[in-house]
Amino acid sequence: MKQNGFEFWFEYGSTYTYLTVARIDSITQTRRIPVHWRPFLLMPIMTEQGMEKGPFLPYPAKLRYMWRDLERRAQRHRISYQKPSVYPPNTLLTARIGCLGQKEGWCSTFTKEVFRLHWTENVVIGTEENIRRSLNSIKKDVEYTIAIALAEDNKLALRTQTEKARALGIFGSPTFVVGDEIFWGDDRLEDAVDFLDNRVDSSTR
Repeated sequence: MKQNGFEFWFEYGSTYTYLTVARIDSITQTRRIPVHWRPFLLMPIMTEQGMEKGPFLPYPAKLRYMWRDLERRAQRHRISYQKPSVYPPNTLLTARIGCLGQKEGWCSTFTKEVFRLHWTENVVIGTEENIRRSLNSIKKDVEYTIAIALAEDNKLALRTQTEKARALGIFGSPTFVVGDEIFWGDDRLEDAVDFLDNRVDSSTR
């Protein structure tokens, strides 16, 4: 069970997902838990829930709280943080590239740089600079990779992955899937890891 790890489902435009992306390795690698990165599009799911503008923009008090909460949690976990100038970013192309990266085995390294640039240098997700620098950081040809990401089969792969997220009952990002259980939110990362460990321990008794 443990050797199979768990799935990390995420939307590139999710604010709290940055915290998870920044710290998931430190939580899982010491316990030798594989993480399967699963980018998807959250907005279609939120639209079905009546949140066409997302969970924060229509609610000023909630939006203010979110930004301050992110800052506090970043300080708590000693994560570099700079409030980005654009919210929400346009994540469609980035998600398509991430989906291609999942297939080819470089999704996690690409995604870490995408989020790092956005949240520490204000190089906004979805911009040409963010995509170019993120792909260059993993030695990928930018134009070629974008062309493959925009191919119809890769677009379909992202749509299919989003449908799978919906079928799993995922409604937010980040979400961690351990077997039939889902854990939503950066503050549930440790819970997901502990749940996986407990399942492993129970199965070996």
